[in-house]
Amino acid sequence: MRPYGVTTPYDFFSAARDYVLTDELIAQITTPILVTNPEHEQFWPGQSQELFDKVTGEKAIIAFTEAEGADSHCEPAASGLRGERIFDWLDDQIPA
Repeated sequence: MRPYGVTTPYDFFSAARDYVLTDELIAQITTPILVTNPEHEQFWPGQSQELFDKVTGEKAIIAFTEAEGADSHCEPAASGLRGERIFDWLDDQIPA
């Protein structure tokens, strides 16, 4: 609840309704987008691939696996690997 700035479950669920990524909003994405896709995503399984499939512009998806120690939501046991891959992608996006 902390990221939403609320303290009760009701307020959390009410605030979370404002953060729905609809197909209409996805269609408005015009910048390159990177989607991370960890194995064993426990909160939103399948949504990384779903978002990737719906984005029509420049996009990339990076899988993180259990074998790498980088599975689960936000790749908690592999922050270095996650950071390396994200920054490598960013490096490719920003002209020298």
